[in-house]
Amino acid sequence: MIKDHDSQSPREGRQSQTPATAAEQTLAVFPLPLFILPGGVQRLKIFEQRYINMVAQASRQGGFVIARYDKQFAFNVPNWGTKVEIVDFHTSEDGLLVIDVKAMHLVSLDGFYQQEDGLLMAKSRYRAHWPDDSPLTRSGELGQALQELFAQHPQLAELYPQPQFKQLDWVCARFLEILPLSLNEKEKFILPGSFRQAKSFLDTLILGQDKIN
Repeated sequence: MIKDHDSQSPREGRQSQTPATAAEQTLAVFPLPLFILPGGVQRLKIFEQRYINMVAQASRQGGFVIARYDKQFAFNVPNWGTKVEIVDFHTSEDGLLVIDVKAMHLVSLDGFYQQEDGLLMAKSRYRAHWPDDSPLTRSGELGQALQELFAQHPQLAELYPQPQFKQLDWVCARFLEILPLSLNEKEKFILPGSFRQAKSFLDTLILGQDKIN
């Protein structure tokens, strides 16, 4: 069943407790040069048969994992990724399957293997991200800056019918996803205790301020 983007709670993307779906699962892994944090939405074009198969599996397994593509690792992915669910899909003008996916939570990965069709599979376990003590509000100038960026890029804004510009952790996560930084540089912000570091980094980079509000 396809879920509506609008069905977001005030605490969307936050991890107040380990979700009920956090039990170890074997899920398909999609290696991509992409960084996505809980609550983030991405639009993907699917054309290889193994990934068309992955989409079919995702409807039965509750999602799949997006992991950073990196040739230095076995199977070309690190030991973590982001579990996503498919929230919408359509066929593009050139006949390709297009899916919108929303990030549910981070996962740790191990036990990699490939199916006969080449689809990468792995055991996934829930991985905590920023905790509940990260502020829910007072996004201030960062929230305003992100709102202006969305206004300049309608295709980005389309993915978020109910943006949470006043929720500071949501704003920080979206900036980290879209900023033109290396994936290795972004990866330091996946740790549970990295929220204040992320906020300070964005204050300096986006606002030119070396402080934490």
